[in-house]
Amino acid sequence: MRKGLRLGSVRGVDVTADLSLFIIAGLLTWSLYAELDRVFPEAEAELLLSAAVVGGVMFFGSVFIHELSHSLVAIRRGLTVRRIRLFVFGGVSEIEDEAETPGDELAVTLAGPASSLVLAVVFLGAGWPVLSVWEVPARVAVILGFANLSIAVFNILPGLPLDGGRVLRAIVWRRSGDRAKATRLAVRTGRILGLLLAVAGVALMLLSGDFSAVWFVAVGWFLYEAASTSAIQEQFTARISGMSIGDIMRRTEMAIDGDMTVAAALEMHGWGEKLRPLPVAVGGRVLGVFGTREVAGVDGSERGSTQVRDAMTVIGPGDVVSVDTALRDALSGGVGGAVLVVVEDGEVVGLLTAEELAGVFSDLRSDR
Repeated sequence: MRKGLRLGSVRGVDVTADLSLFIIAGLLTWSLYAELDRVFPEAEAELLLSAAVVGGVMFFGSVFIHELSHSLVAIRRGLTVRRIRLFVFGGVSEIEDEAETPGDELAVTLAGPASSLVLAVVFLGAGWPVLSVWEVPARVAVILGFANLSIAVFNILPGLPLDGGRVLRAIVWRRSGDRAKATRLAVRTGRILGLLLAVAGVALMLLSGDFSAVWFVAVGWFLYEAASTSAIQEQFTARISGMSIGDIMRRTEMAIDGDMTVAAALEMHGWGEKLRPLPVAVGGRVLGVFGTREVAGVDGSERGSTQVRDAMTVIGPGDVVSVDTALRDALSGGVGGAVLVVVEDGEVVGLLTAEELAGVFSDLRSDR
């Protein structure tokens, strides 16, 4: 996923926003302004615009609180949360660890809708009684109340990747003891929900001519694709369970001498312009990796004079893993760059690149 714009962090969890968030925020603010202008045609435009901006910010603040609730409960349950990501369809808490029990999954999942329901009660309770007194701010509060109620209700629909899909999975998991079976059911319901939304959107556009219904199509497509991705992730997690780095690494005890020129390295280890990544040893220590990408960064006329050590990608402690490291731990830890150097008893024994991971991942998409 894209990193997005970092907004800050809470309890060590980064909060980021995609560019798509700011686009939808602008559209939402304009829609809210248009609604307020329709209801209060005599009010000053500046007041309505200010209320719309505040309402837009508070809406995405509500989405953030929804996701933060997931993350805080996950942390309390001992799970690692990488970040909270806000984007065009709302937000997502990227939790690295899978829940170990159905109880953990239920607790983490229900925290989000519960927080949205609480916010709905707060906004409606604050705005509804004073609608006739503080008309504009009260109207914004009521709109936010119903918006949070909609978020809670929509998210509890029983299909992945929605919260309701995770609730369904936790319930079936608890009853059957089979997480994979529970996931398959939640994926199927998620796909069905996505298709129903998309079909409903198309039908509304054809029958009423209201092309704003294209939003239903977009959300339906998103749900269908996200449910399919959930299925792939579950299969991948099951496949790598019990596997170590050593099971899939490309074994190589060969290292390029960092003092060698790029041209000499290509002549000795490569084939034309292609060179599979290899560790680079400088003074007896592996300090980097060198392959086709690094070769491409050196002009052809300079390869006879440029040393490999000057063109290599420098590695750090996070790019070095033990041969017996669990593959799942290495991946969930977000380690290093595109190439990991694998060591055993302090000696380099192999590399792990996207090519090796692709071998594990390759046939999963055929099951979508």
